[in-house]
Amino acid sequence: MRRALPALSLRTRLVLTVGALLLLAGILPLGIATSRTLSEWRTSRDTDTLNAAARAVAADLAQGGRLVRTPLLTALAERGDVPSFFQLRRTDGTVVQTMSSGAAPPATAPGRPAPEGWLLHVEPVGPGTELVVGTHTAVAEQLLGRIRRPVLVLSAVALAGVLVLAVWLVRRELRPLDRIARTAQAIGRGDLTQRVGPADPRTEVGRLGRALNDMLGQLETAFEKRRASEQQLRTFLADASHELRTPVATIRAYAELFRRGAADRPADLARVTARIESEAERMGVLVDEMLVLARLDQGRPLDLRDTDLNELAADAFAAARATEPARPLRLVPAGAPVVLRCDPIRVRQLLDNLLANVRAHTPPGTAATLTVGVDGGFATIDVADAGPGIPAADRPHVFDRFHRAAHTRGGGTGLGLALVAAIAAAHHGGASVHIGPGGIGTRLHVELPLTG
Repeated sequence: MRRALPALSLRTRLVLTVGALLLLAGILPLGIATSRTLSEWRTSRDTDTLNAAARAVAADLAQGGRLVRTPLLTALAERGDVPSFFQLRRTDGTVVQTMSSGAAPPATAPGRPAPEGWLLHVEPVGPGTELVVGTHTAVAEQLLGRIRRPVLVLSAVALAGVLVLAVWLVRRELRPLDRIARTAQAIGRGDLTQRVGPADPRTEVGRLGRALNDMLGQLETAFEKRRASEQQLRTFLADASHELRTPVATIRAYAELFRRGAADRPADLARVTARIESEAERMGVLVDEMLVLARLDQGRPLDLRDTDLNELAADAFAAARATEPARPLRLVPAGAPVVLRCDPIRVRQLLDNLLANVRAHTPPGTAATLTVGVDGGFATIDVADAGPGIPAADRPHVFDRFHRAAHTRGGGTGLGLALVAAIAAAHHGGASVHIGPGGIGTRLHVELPLTG
């Protein structure tokens, strides 16, 4: 089974890549080119010297001269400045005279290539005679060897220096990535408040850090909303369970009373039946309002239509008058149609709950006014009463779910004004409460955005 190669870090891969590029694209080609250039230059020089010497000696031999070794020629040949081997032979290979300074090449037949380590040149002297001139290339090889060694050493030193510099630069440039990794680890442990440190936004790492911070901000917001929603749901379920327990217990008690013999007593039967119906109706209203709040919390789409708020207010006002004819109510519509892009059923429910709040929190006969108006880009709904007002302790909780003030008349569900705030928010509006002068009277104010 083949073992997988160990994974290399990005830092290591970058340094190795830089080193390979320098070696393949810079230092190695430079060394090869330098060596080849020097070798070609030396070969060309030796060939030119060899040819010139061969022509000069051949011309002298053609005039009847002979091959003569002199001290100067020997010294120059040993230095490699002139050819060190001269041989006069016939074209059939018969040697006539040989003169060499130092080593001599192995015997070669006419037309055969020069032995290794030698440069040979054949120059015709006369009919049937030729001159072979040779130069030993050992001196040139020594020169090239002396040049190659410093080139290789300097190249190795330059490569090592560049790699050290590359390690330092890569480590410095990738340091923000290390910070990002540490931040990600902290986030993985549950700390969503962590953020990546600032970096130059013109760099890739800077843009990555900024994008990561934006994403973390959105994640933190989403988790906060989720936690708030879960907490709201737990509170809602606990309050709903508490509120439903009372009517269920009441219905159970009267059912038990009915089972024990109230059916045989007409007066008790009527009382038991009325209470069961009353509690069942109260429980039905409570369940309906909880369902509406749940749908609004889930963000389900509303049935939006262009609707005149004046008409909805008139219908709600008429229903409130019919429910409590003795209460002095007054409707003040806007002077012109107030057209909203809204869910008319939910806005009508909002108006009904505002007027029901007056009945629940003010004594019978207390006057109240329903006013429709326009303020900037919003339609406004105001329900003001001349009641006792809201105690200071209850004011921050007016729109809380299942909150009932101590002076509330009747049972109530504690969801009326919570529904008002939720419906207004679902239409991108809002609700607020205002207290009259001296703490007397209450005005509930709702704003809903106008169409267009």
